Amino acid sequence: MSREKLLLVYNPFSGKGGILRFLPDIISIFTAEGYDVTAHPTARSGDGCEFIAEYAEEYDMVCSCGGDGMLHELFNGMRGQPSDKRCGYIPAGTMNDFASSLKIPRVMTEAADMIARGNFRRIDAGVFNASRFAYVAAFGAFTEVSYSTDRQLKSFFGSFAYFLEGMKLFDLNYFSEKSEHLVITADGVSIEGEFIFGMAGNTLSVAGLTKIIPSNAAMDDGLLDCLFIRRPKNLAELDGIRSAVLDENRACDNVIRLRTDKLCVESSEAMEWDLDGEYGGCITKAEISVQKQAMLLAVPEEFGGMAD
Repeated sequence: MSREKLLLVYNPFSGKGGILRFLPDIISIFTAEGYDVTAHPTARSGDGCEFIAEYAEEYDMVCSCGGDGMLHELFNGMRGQPSDKRCGYIPAGTMNDFASSLKIPRVMTEAADMIARGNFRRIDAGVFNASRFAYVAAFGAFTEVSYSTDRQLKSFFGSFAYFLEGMKLFDLNYFSEKSEHLVITADGVSIEGEFIFGMAGNTLSVAGLTKIIPSNAAMDDGLLDCLFIRRPKNLAELDGIRSAVLDENRACDNVIRLRTDKLCVESSEAMEWDLDGEYGGCITKAEISVQKQAMLLAVPEEFGGMAD
């Protein structure tokens, strides 16, 4: 009986290099389940995506191990593969909203064991112009935090580091400087104005915060959950934004929520985007959509709510 082939692409520096301690155990887990494993360490940003894109068709299953960047490279590397190609993700980074949303174990050997058990569900994939994203495309004031937050702060506060650092940026002058004039078009309706933040997500949490995402959000429904925040003009509006962002039932003119399968965001000047915590480019027009159930991903057996 022939053994199935598994490609494991990993970032050796994620999680302070913890993957290197667990790599032999991870490979042993897959080998014990009948896989012949090829392990490929990435040498630079984008290397994993390129390697997966070139060689994925030769394997029965493709897994990535690392932080949000490796998840991003898995989704992009698999773009040309059929949607029934089995995939797995072993989280090893600081954040991991995607893994948390799907209840994927944070202990790497436990995640490998979960993948080896072979419980798969179809997950949506986001599309951002010519690229894919796994769980969020965002711009604006808060996205800078993922690049500026001190590594020690991340380690100490965990998932709340981004939020705590973001709170320091709640300053009206800062928002005035950082606002962008946008036209947002979705479902035939256009919204224009000055915005300080926007995101289109396929996740149940952002920066560890679950209340930002609507309670009826799902990761396999073919819809993106979008949040846009207009620039506050005074402290009262800022307080209203704070409350409405963390409470989907609280109305606020400055907070716009959309559920859509496609949208376009155009800015008067080029602005930076963040894709899954990675730099997504500086552009004036973003066409964002979703590929429904485009990834077949391993999830825990007890995880419910996903379509077969």
